[in-house]
Amino acid sequence: MRSRLKRAYILFLAVVVLAVMAIKSFLLFELKKGGGTEYTIVKEFTFSSKDSISGWEEKELSPKRTDYAIVELDGKKVLKATAGDSASTFFCKERLDCRTRPFVSWDWKVELFPERKNKETLEKKAEFDFAAQFYVVFYDRFFLKSKAIQYVWTENVPSGTSSDSPYTKNVKLLVLEKGPSAGWKHEERDIAADYSTLFGGTLERDVVAVAFMTDADSTGSSAVAYYRDVKLGYLGSSGSGTVPAVPNATELLKGPGRSPESQAPASGGPHPEAAGVGEAPKGKEQPSDI
Repeated sequence: MRSRLKRAYILFLAVVVLAVMAIKSFLLFELKKGGGTEYTIVKEFTFSSKDSISGWEEKELSPKRTDYAIVELDGKKVLKATAGDSASTFFCKERLDCRTRPFVSWDWKVELFPERKNKETLEKKAEFDFAAQFYVVFYDRFFLKSKAIQYVWTENVPSGTSSDSPYTKNVKLLVLEKGPSAGWKHEERDIAADYSTLFGGTLERDVVAVAFMTDADSTGSSAVAYYRDVKLGYLGSSGSGTVPAVPNATELLKGPGRSPESQAPASGGPHPEAAGVGEAPKGKEQPSDI
């Protein structure tokens, strides 16, 4: 009798320990803190295996497609994008409630920038290629009115530069990184704050998709970039009142001696077709609504 009670007690303790470990793991996934930022993760993509990209789709935007493949780099599985006179997006449909301070973070790294004959610019459609790009797409009942923010890593255009797309004002471009880097760059974006700065007003449309893009079709050259650890979620925890330390577009645009006014959008921007909005560039296919 005593032996059975002892076994039952040990089994009970084992169950309790397992339950505590499971709850702890869940809480660590749901609530993250870093650099003063508190946020809840609702979706995370590590690109650790082929199964990890099962929810992602590719959209070809030129006769040749950019190759997106999982490779090992720096001891970790990542998504590699290789463009050779090509353009295609790699996107995932995921909804984030606009009323709950949507948030996105990711890591990226550029290996090769497109080769240009002219100075890199955001204002012209010609040679409009970028090695690494990340889109956030917003819902709209009418496809041609849907909006998007495109975060870009350029070779020479200064970080903090913003612009309308040369194809549609519904897509705003914001440069986050500039030039070569030996290591990875980590980005954390307060989507509602960036939307307010770039479009004006309050974000009132849900996020419906995010996308990567590496292209080199306009330059007829090549580009290589890597992406990893995409996290989607919401800033702050329920009832916490935490003010995030995530840099928004206004802070980024200020920079040393800058102001948002001095960086007023010029006529230029990202490929709207990559985000599924606006007019397709001449000679390129208009993508379906993502």
